[in-house]
Amino acid sequence: MKKANELPPAVRNLRRIWDSKKAEMKFTQVQAAEKLGWSQGAISHYLNNITELGPPAIIKLANFLGVDPIEIDPNIKEFLPNTHTRVIKYCISNLKKPIDEKFYEHTFKNSFWVRTTPNDYASMGADFKQGISHTLVCPLKEFPTAAFVMVKMKGKAKGHFLAIEDLPNESKIDDAYAVIQTTVSTAPA
Repeated sequence: MKKANELPPAVRNLRRIWDSKKAEMKFTQVQAAEKLGWSQGAISHYLNNITELGPPAIIKLANFLGVDPIEIDPNIKEFLPNTHTRVIKYCISNLKKPIDEKFYEHTFKNSFWVRTTPNDYASMGADFKQGISHTLVCPLKEFPTAAFVMVKMKGKAKGHFLAIEDLPNESKIDDAYAVIQTTVSTAPA
């Protein structure tokens, strides 16, 4: 078995993170293997550099351990073009105490931005008083659990925003897009 300082940096990082999270999350290799859908031996092989630690394994292990894959292998960035690390500074319940948690935002492959106005959100009950907004959407099939949807009805050019439960019959819809994110900017003076 190789000494820790002889292991590739990604394996050393994985072992350090694994040991830290194992103590924090209180799991065994057998329990981790069950959750990951792997054998206990496969995990041992990754931790001991018997099996090469490639991008799919790094991503799966990072998700299980709740860390950014870059913390395991900084060179994995090129394999993560649609994933961004975001930092949550505070929880709304206590804006005095920083929490500095991370979450990983996946940008959907077929997403795009749509320019909208405050009135476009009236059907969703939103009341933006000023400014132009921009809404990030993706095909509904890529994000079927979205709460709000932008639809283009058959024979119409204008899109509408609706709550997912208010969608009309599919036969009346040309296109449906999941609403991922909305930004509002103030109107120019």
